[in-house]
Amino acid sequence: MEDYSILKTKVYTVSELNQEIRKNLESGYPDVWVEGEVSNFYFHDKKHMYFDLKDEKSKIRVVMFHHSNKNLLFKIEEGLHILINGYVSAYEKRGEYQVIALCARPVGKGALILAFEQLKAKLEKKGYFEYEHKKNIPILPGKIGLVTSTGGSVIRDIILVLKSRFENFHLIARNVNVQGATSSNEVCDAIDDLCEYGVDVIILARGGGSLEDLWAFNTEKVAEKIYKCPIPLISAIGHETDYTISDFVADRRAATPSVAGELVILNKRELVKSLRIINRRIRSLVSSRINIFSKEAAFLIRRRIFFKPETLLDKFSQATGELKIRLVENKKGLVRVKKERVGDLYRMMDRRNIIKRIYIHKIEIKTSYVRMFSAIRNYINQKKSKLKYVLGKIDERNPSAVLKRGFALLYSIKDNKSIKSIKDAKINQKVKILLKDGILKVKVFDKINKILELGFKNEN
Repeated sequence: MEDYSILKTKVYTVSELNQEIRKNLESGYPDVWVEGEVSNFYFHDKKHMYFDLKDEKSKIRVVMFHHSNKNLLFKIEEGLHILINGYVSAYEKRGEYQVIALCARPVGKGALILAFEQLKAKLEKKGYFEYEHKKNIPILPGKIGLVTSTGGSVIRDIILVLKSRFENFHLIARNVNVQGATSSNEVCDAIDDLCEYGVDVIILARGGGSLEDLWAFNTEKVAEKIYKCPIPLISAIGHETDYTISDFVADRRAATPSVAGELVILNKRELVKSLRIINRRIRSLVSSRINIFSKEAAFLIRRRIFFKPETLLDKFSQATGELKIRLVENKKGLVRVKKERVGDLYRMMDRRNIIKRIYIHKIEIKTSYVRMFSAIRNYINQKKSKLKYVLGKIDERNPSAVLKRGFALLYSIKDNKSIKSIKDAKINQKVKILLKDGILKVKVFDKINKILELGFKNEN
């Protein structure tokens, strides 16, 4: 009998049940805080974050969508201990429950401090803080660029310092918001504007404040702009104890904005004082040198060569005369040698003497020809005799010559080996006999020892 009780109970589809579970979870846990360690972190297309939050005994799946994670100051990464706030929901397609995170905080350390440390480590690894990338600050800049809020006290402090050090300075201030959501972009635009204007040095300045107030100077965007800035840049953010990312990237860090004013330009009074001291030293040195040269000039003027210059030539007159005599004698000797050489050549060019020498050379050539021909003929005859002797020897040792004289050669048909003794042959063995006009194939019927045969004949 069929059970009809099931007809009184509602039957869910899988999708309907998952939807029901999701609604119950979201209504039952609409606002929860969960603490744990991040694992299996996955940042899909740099938009949505997927990870597990675990403790010593269990774990739960967490999803943080782009609209929630885009405002995070720090970076969520594997192994980080965090606290998240959100609601519990279910992923209907797989029937899995998860936490939808709306915000997150690092545990044990503030979000800003953690973000600062993460960015500092990242930029240090990329080489942004290396000393070799630092540019030198000009000693006496023609145009000084200043990026700050023109409504604050920073610009007044810097102007006072510059006036006290160098009254006729040239300062170009670019007004920006030094804190707030748009501050980082404004600072980057200001640096570009001052570079385009053509300043010689840039001061990035702001008064003191909390880490949140100074955060515009701790962003990667500002750090990259400072690193790529072609003009030397001084970072003067906050008080002496305040450090920002821009301080590490900049070409020079000033403890305060006022110190930046001291670093960017020389003290005119001290410079003028130094120049006067240097001027006095130069004058003294020049005067001393003039006195030394004057004494040397006076000493030279008193020498005889200046009032009787002909004496300078007297010492060379005798040497010049001797050299002239030696030169004339050498030339005469050279002419004599050349004349003798020409006479010898002239005598060698006598016609009869030349014909005689040609006749003698002809006789010598003919004699050499006869001797050479005779030597070649004797050499050929010797080689012919030797060749004839060698051919005779070869003919004597040729097996075919032995056969022509009536002898025969025996070979085994099986292995084609020569049979030189009856010991090499066996009864019933097939052999071949080589004669001068052909080959006989025979069979051995008996072997008779030559010694026994001779002994038998002697007895008869």
